[in-house]
Amino acid sequence: MKLRKINLLVLLLLFCFSAQSQSYKYARYCLDSLASEDFCGRGYVDNGDKKAANFIVNELQNSGFQANPFTQNAQTNIQVQPFNISINNIESLALRLHNEDSLRREGRDYIVHGSSSNTYLKLKNTKCLVFNNKDQLQNPDFSKLDNKVILFSQSTVNQRDIFQFIKLFAQSNFTPKLIIIQGYDKLQYPIATYQLNFPILLLKGEEFTSRKIDFLELSIKAKYHENYLTQNVWAKVQGTKYADSSIVIVSHYDHLGRCGNAVFYGASDNASGVCVNLDLAKYYAKNTQECSMVFLFCSGEEIGLRGSLFASDNPLVDLSKVKFLLNLDMVGTGSASMNIVNATALPEKAKIFTDINEKYQAFPDIVLGGPSCNSDHCPFVQKGVEAFFIFTHGKENLEYHSVHDTPKALPFTKHIDFCNYIKEFVLSIQ
Repeated sequence: MKLRKINLLVLLLLFCFSAQSQSYKYARYCLDSLASEDFCGRGYVDNGDKKAANFIVNELQNSGFQANPFTQNAQTNIQVQPFNISINNIESLALRLHNEDSLRREGRDYIVHGSSSNTYLKLKNTKCLVFNNKDQLQNPDFSKLDNKVILFSQSTVNQRDIFQFIKLFAQSNFTPKLIIIQGYDKLQYPIATYQLNFPILLLKGEEFTSRKIDFLELSIKAKYHENYLTQNVWAKVQGTKYADSSIVIVSHYDHLGRCGNAVFYGASDNASGVCVNLDLAKYYAKNTQECSMVFLFCSGEEIGLRGSLFASDNPLVDLSKVKFLLNLDMVGTGSASMNIVNATALPEKAKIFTDINEKYQAFPDIVLGGPSCNSDHCPFVQKGVEAFFIFTHGKENLEYHSVHDTPKALPFTKHIDFCNYIKEFVLSIQ
């Protein structure tokens, strides 16, 4: 009898290990797919957002969800929720500096601001106006800057002040020929929902040390879409006891997309959250809870939370009966901490996570932060829904909005532990 009990225990441990191993492998498969070249950074060039949404729908169907509207009485449902955005796509670009043979690499040597317009410039021995300090930006005479090349460096002028100046310039009746901002260490692509009538060039390092540009050739092909159709994806597992009540897990699947030939893969931000969400959906499709489990995959987060704003204004579930919402965004690390935004506003709920961590000690620290409208939880909080935004932190991956945020660079350090913490939290609040 004792031997039989030991064998059963071994089988149980092997089963748990196998299930956890499959969970990690599934998350890696989703990560490698969503952050691959084929998905174009899940932006709006080459329908990257639609490819990602189709992938999510297919994975949900493979996990047992049915393509039924939420109004139908089924155990599992999927519903795609279309909405419109405005977006300026940078379809192609090329830059040569100092001589005609020096073709630079998009995303690594330079990038353009997402608001840039169609452009072709070829400059030789051209004087530029250099702004070295903040004082020069006070009450500028834009008429004297009309059709001029303007040069900034982040080493001497704060980026926020530079873009405030650009905003005022765009509102004036004058137009610069080109704005250059140099001094970047890592280039981050600023995606935009509008198009200016001039280009903005962002350069890595200090390319120009004088007031004269020896040689610069820049071409940009941009296309502005006033009503681009994108979509959210909702999925639901019907609760066994309190079907009208729900726990919502949300993650945004969009990223910066493609700018010319530079692909911003967005493995950490936020393919990681989508992978965890898909993994949890797969689990709950087979392990129903007393209340309904809802999984929301949003587009448009990177351009102002557009998807979650639309979802909260047009919810497919009764927001007054949402027990809790968890927003998972950038959850592929964890060697340093699990961070919970809005925790100080809901201390009793936050204590559940700290208690779980005291029990299992999987994370070195649980960092409890205050309210912040910096991700997809915010529109729901503004509607009265209790919510946390959860992300992980660790030196194993610090990439953000760069071409280096790739699946290879993201280890999913605490994936199993993270999922288990979410599952325990869900059990505790039903």
